[in-house]
Amino acid sequence: MNLLPNDSYDTTMIAAPTICSLPEGLVIELSTPLTPIGGLDRESLARLVKRTVPASPALAAGLPGVGEGLDLPDSLRLELFTTLLQILPDWLPLFFGITGAHPDQTLSLARRLEAELQRFPIPPPVYWVDLPLWGHSNRGLPQSCHNLLQYLSRPLVLMNHPQVIRSKAKFLKHINLRTAVFKKLALLPQVSGLIYQGDMRRFLHYCAALATRPDFILYEADEYRFLTRPGARGLFSSGAQLFPSIWQQVAQVCWFPEDMKDKGGRSGSVWEWSELLLRLHDLYRVYPAALLKAGLHHLGVLDFPAVWPSTETPPAPVQERFLAMLAQVQGRLDFNPPR
Repeated sequence: MNLLPNDSYDTTMIAAPTICSLPEGLVIELSTPLTPIGGLDRESLARLVKRTVPASPALAAGLPGVGEGLDLPDSLRLELFTTLLQILPDWLPLFFGITGAHPDQTLSLARRLEAELQRFPIPPPVYWVDLPLWGHSNRGLPQSCHNLLQYLSRPLVLMNHPQVIRSKAKFLKHINLRTAVFKKLALLPQVSGLIYQGDMRRFLHYCAALATRPDFILYEADEYRFLTRPGARGLFSSGAQLFPSIWQQVAQVCWFPEDMKDKGGRSGSVWEWSELLLRLHDLYRVYPAALLKAGLHHLGVLDFPAVWPSTETPPAPVQERFLAMLAQVQGRLDFNPPR
């Protein structure tokens, strides 16, 4: 792939960013398929996309956590992005991670990705995703975000993910966006959504801070909380890669339980599948990046379960229990698919 050299970028700011509504519903967060030597496994990526597209109004890739976006080199992240633009349907929205180790690296990667978008006569529907506390404190964050937005032509979705932030340093004092800081960030029109992981009290504070932004979308990032107490207008789910059609049906019931009133035994069947998804989630939640790849390899979607060297991997017994449960769910799906 030909990468544009740094000095080929236009250093002027983008004057007219595209502001549009974000997709709601189930957004499936993709793992990054890798070869054993650390390259992008394009064939596995194509199978993963084909598997997930029918069940989701949008996909997400290159994100921190399951997507390993914080560990992958920028060259591989750029290759992942350009490959996805080639294989995704041109109508399907893509959320893509731009977070770097520090704000300058985030800006550098974002500008490279923006340059790829400019190759399209009609730019594809792309939304940038940033975990701002990874490389910046709460202090001065709204101004830093404002500076980044000057170079972006697409909406920006922020992440609040204390588990990922804590992995950087276990004793960090501030692992969440302060509510006052979030309120200032939400005043920036191009900041269009937040992917939220954290306690419910803070979530409610964030909701209250959005009184002037009815267009702003809060996405749930905690699969367990969504399955037990759905509330947000959207869900980012990496576990949905395993059984997309089941997740699609369960999520629909979580959001619209009234639709099940006149559909016989289907509601009970879907809730039984919900319980199985909860049991699976309990097994992969501590090592999601490694175990989801192991699961996708077990299901024949990925050729290799390879993870980036810095990705935490589970003890063998943990993986064995997860794969045994996965096989149980797959067997039930083959015998008695949800109606």
